[in-house]
Amino acid sequence: MQLEQFQHERFTRLLQSEFLVMDEPVSAFPITLVDVGNHAITPHQESFSVIFLGPVNNFIPQGIHKLNHQEMGEIDIFLVPIALDKAGFRYEAVFNRLIL
Repeated sequence: MQLEQFQHERFTRLLQSEFLVMDEPVSAFPITLVDVGNHAITPHQESFSVIFLGPVNNFIPQGIHKLNHQEMGEIDIFLVPIALDKAGFRYEAVFNRLIL
């Protein structure tokens, strides 16, 4: 997937959908896209973040992870753990895309 395909509008359409964490395909598990925010756009740049919610029993360390989504297909995305609560672990990915 090309960087220009990571757009705020596309992720917004996918809110509440599941992505499979495929780092170890044998033990793949789902995380849910729960928020798309911090949208800023200029004629030459788009910046935004996405938040995923994952299960309490599967921690994803900071780094690049392979995710699979029914619509987007397989993507590599840099995730950062940002919180843990009763619902599970929350992870953030930040995009800063040049518009050419």
